[in-house]
Amino acid sequence: MELIGNLNITENDVITITGGGGKTSLMFEISKELAARDVHHVMTTTAKICIADVPEQQCLIREKLAEVIEAIAKDPKREWIIGKERVNGQKISGFSETELITLKEAIVPLVIINEGDGSKRKPYKFYNDYEPSIPKITTKLIHVMGAEILFKKIDEATFHRSELFGNDQIIFDEDVLQQTLENFIHNKLNNTLDKNATRILFINKAEGENLKNAQIIAKIGASLFDYCLLGSLKEGWIEQAK
Repeated sequence: MELIGNLNITENDVITITGGGGKTSLMFEISKELAARDVHHVMTTTAKICIADVPEQQCLIREKLAEVIEAIAKDPKREWIIGKERVNGQKISGFSETELITLKEAIVPLVIINEGDGSKRKPYKFYNDYEPSIPKITTKLIHVMGAEILFKKIDEATFHRSELFGNDQIIFDEDVLQQTLENFIHNKLNNTLDKNATRILFINKAEGENLKNAQIIAKIGASLFDYCLLGSLKEGWIEQAK
C-alpha cells in the first residue's frame, strides 16, 4: 500500500490514530510495512483495544514496563502489541505517556503506533470530553473516517456516541462534516498536539460506490489538515487527495 511513503513515516515517529472506520486495521497495515523494512516499532493504545482484534502471539501484556522492554530486546522483529493489563478479559489497556517516553529512550530508534480512541467498529464517532487520548509526544496524528458516513442519518447504526451530536434526525452532509472536523481540530487537536506535529486525514473504504463520497470528504478535509489521503485498506490502495 506504500503507507510509509504516503504518510512520510520516519524511524522515530509517534503516530496516534483517531476516528473510526479502520483505525486498528490501519495500525496493523503500518506495522506490516515497517516490519518488512526491519524498522523497529511497537503498537499500543492510550485508550483500550479489543482483544478479539489482536493476534495472541503478538500480545505483550506486562504491568512493568521494564519487562516489556526486555521482551522486545529479545525479539525485536516481532510486530508487538504492548499493553499494561487485560481489562475484564475483553480489552487491553496501554501505558501512560511518561512510560511511552521511557520506552522511546530505552529503544532507539523506535516507531510507536498508538490507537487513541475506540469507535465500537463504527465508521465514525462523536467525542466525549475525555476523548481522544493523544500523547503530547505524537509526531503524526492520523484521523480516520469511513467514506460511507456521508449523507447518512446520524444515529447509532453508523456513528459511535451519536447521542452526543444531539439530533438523530440530522443527515451527515457536507456542512455537518465541515462543522464536525472544525470542532474536532479546535477542541481536540489544538489543545493537545505539538504545533510541529503533522495532521493527516485518511478517508478509508473509498472503494466502489463510496469513491465519490471519499472525494467530497477529501476536498473538505484538505483545507483543514496538513494533507489528506483516501484509499481502501480492504483493497490495498491509498493515494493523495487531488
